[in-house]
Amino acid sequence: MELTRRNFLKSAGIIGTGAAIAGISGCANDPKTTDSTPATQQSETGTPANGMVDWKGEPPTIADSDCTETLEADVVVVGLSDAGCSAVRAAAEEGVSVIGIEKSEGIMAAGSQCTVIGGPLNEKLGRPEVTTEEVVRQLQIETGYRSKASIMERFVKEMPDVFEWFIQADPDITLADTCFPKLTDDEKVHALIPERYPEPDPEWSFRNESIPTFPGTFTFGNLTNMLKLNVEKAKEAGDVETYFGHFAEKLIMEDGKCVGVYVRRAEDGALIRVNAKNGVILATGDYSSNPDMMKAFLPEVVEHGFEMLWLKKDVEGNPTNVGDGHKMAAWAGARIQDYHCPSMHHMGGGAGADGRGVMGINGYLNLNLTGKRFMNEDLPGQQIENQIELQPQMTTYQFFDSKWPEQCSKFPAAHGVVCYYSEEDDTGGYINQRSQADLDAAVQEGRALTSDTIEGLLAQIEGMDASVAQDSIKRYNELCHAGADEDFHKPARRLFPLENPPYYAVKFKPCLMITCHGGPSSDENAHTYTESGDIIQGLYVAGNTMGDRFAMQKPISICGVSVGYALFYGCIAGRNAAHCI
Repeated sequence: MELTRRNFLKSAGIIGTGAAIAGISGCANDPKTTDSTPATQQSETGTPANGMVDWKGEPPTIADSDCTETLEADVVVVGLSDAGCSAVRAAAEEGVSVIGIEKSEGIMAAGSQCTVIGGPLNEKLGRPEVTTEEVVRQLQIETGYRSKASIMERFVKEMPDVFEWFIQADPDITLADTCFPKLTDDEKVHALIPERYPEPDPEWSFRNESIPTFPGTFTFGNLTNMLKLNVEKAKEAGDVETYFGHFAEKLIMEDGKCVGVYVRRAEDGALIRVNAKNGVILATGDYSSNPDMMKAFLPEVVEHGFEMLWLKKDVEGNPTNVGDGHKMAAWAGARIQDYHCPSMHHMGGGAGADGRGVMGINGYLNLNLTGKRFMNEDLPGQQIENQIELQPQMTTYQFFDSKWPEQCSKFPAAHGVVCYYSEEDDTGGYINQRSQADLDAAVQEGRALTSDTIEGLLAQIEGMDASVAQDSIKRYNELCHAGADEDFHKPARRLFPLENPPYYAVKFKPCLMITCHGGPSSDENAHTYTESGDIIQGLYVAGNTMGDRFAMQKPISICGVSVGYALFYGCIAGRNAAHCI
């Protein structure tokens, strides 16, 4: 059967199956159901009701007799990136022994931006206070109320303390005083950069936006170095061993409890039994490079052929994000959440080598190939992406003119938005800042079009109906002068007519998928759950292996939420596993 969105929706009934776990023993929680998730529908044959993609396959058959050695620890962490490194340190500082397993040759961060709502750092910067209520409400709206509010609630309330704990691993950490500091390579390693600070327009509040971007994002100058320092901190605290070039193959379940993991050493193929007295933490990332899982959970991404950006490789040269943690959890009986989502928040058309769009996602006039305007352009990147996907050939063009330097501060201080103009040619690759030199380079490289006339500009756009486009521009200019967008209701603050040559146009296509979100059903204590809603004892999740954080679409109102969740719930998982909570 050809895999299409229609076929998928027609036949889908569940995603993932597993037997209920019973007979809890050892270092165990209350085995009673603590999550109200209902059991998932199954077909008469007992196979998933979608009946389309066998993404799990059969678990490998491994016996203790196949293993050449046995390792012992209180807590075992599988995956040593953002979440895993945080988990290793958190568990070690609770006084337990820890083993970390990683299939790459070393530690590598999966991002750089991190969200922190409130707390000492934001107070020091004088950022406005943000309430937990407004953040959780907005995140729930953006995820269609299909994610768990309890996971969001705990993150927002406790992240400031966890973040302070995390960055204390670097005694040389330095908070920059602007979002575009001039740093040497050595200084950048220890830099913590506040994004969109100071505000481009201090008289304007994020609360004036229909879809706000909450202040509180920080960028690590080098998150990989910070992760390494956290693991070093863990080793200073206690008994910690890390094993790189090792592949976790299968969880070890005894009497309904996860008691360890079978591991393959890549160097010689030897199998190792790694016992976990207290618990195993899965922090193995997402499944973007697993075609079967993508077809099962995000068929539209596959159907449309959207491309993915992923650079991390294991020691055997394969992508690290293949959903191995998801599969091991499912084999152990974990329920996999419904309604996964891709992270496809647009950063603007015509991106250069630094990944920045020519003029970001700024809400300038945007026309599709029929020459028609089709939306209120004043939207965050994920919503921009959603609208582009509805257009003919999924292709549109953003239009602006020479007045952009004085206009950009009127746009929201948000992810992917150009809201700062620099008179200096070198803007250092910072996401929210551009110079005329940046724009000129984009034109020279063919990433942007320009002309002294509207007619000349439209003539360069292949496939666009120039006559209709001229009418659309005329209409848009009229709305701008009237100060009221009667067609799509864009705020008057961002209605800028195209009247000042030279004029520019930038092509928008669907953006790269950075990652995807969806995993074993979880909660604010990093537990995993069976199909019947019981906690799987000894099995914890963090990072992109953790389910129920996001659904439907990636929320973009707090930038850096993926890394933030990873660092936070890695810490929570480590602490809870250490004490069997």
